[in-house]
Amino acid sequence: MKSLNLGMDAYNSALAKVGARAHEPDEIKRFFGQAANKIFLKLLDDEKKANEAFEVYLEESKKLLPKIQPHDGIVQLISNLKERGARMGVVTGRHSRDLELIFNHTDFGRHFEVMICDDHLTHHKPHPEGLWKAASDMKLNPKECVYIGDAVMDMQAASAAGMISIAALWDDWARFEEMKIESPAFMAKTPDEIWKWLN
Repeated sequence: MKSLNLGMDAYNSALAKVGARAHEPDEIKRFFGQAANKIFLKLLDDEKKANEAFEVYLEESKKLLPKIQPHDGIVQLISNLKERGARMGVVTGRHSRDLELIFNHTDFGRHFEVMICDDHLTHHKPHPEGLWKAASDMKLNPKECVYIGDAVMDMQAASAAGMISIAALWDDWARFEEMKIESPAFMAKTPDEIWKWLN
């Protein structure tokens, strides 16, 4: 989903509400892989303010939902995979309340057998716990799973879990050179390239 820039707006609106300064995207993004409530705690170093900021963040995110659109080709990729009988799950650094907002706004959630969020786990990415849990819940061998991600930590988590990794490079925030260092099995500039590679 094209949500990262909008997410930054929600983070900074929440920070402003608790009297904190606005943060540059890279200051926030370096904590990605864990849920927003934990990110606010790291940014504010104050549990009460972090919890307050997280609630504001969720409210701000609701307002921004109408602006969120899937990346070109994602809907077709998911449709193609479903038609081919692929089983799919989500492992995300988002909090379950955060992911629920997005999936309630779209129909994406119906495609996935499992949805593993940061608050379901003890360790966040790049630790492989979430990927192992998804594979276990779906009764799959991690070595037979493909994990698609748009961040370095996704590639690291996939490698640690023993999964095949695909780097998704179509988001503006994806960094080709950084992803390449992690040696993913494939680097895709578009969702359609993933479909062609899998075939």
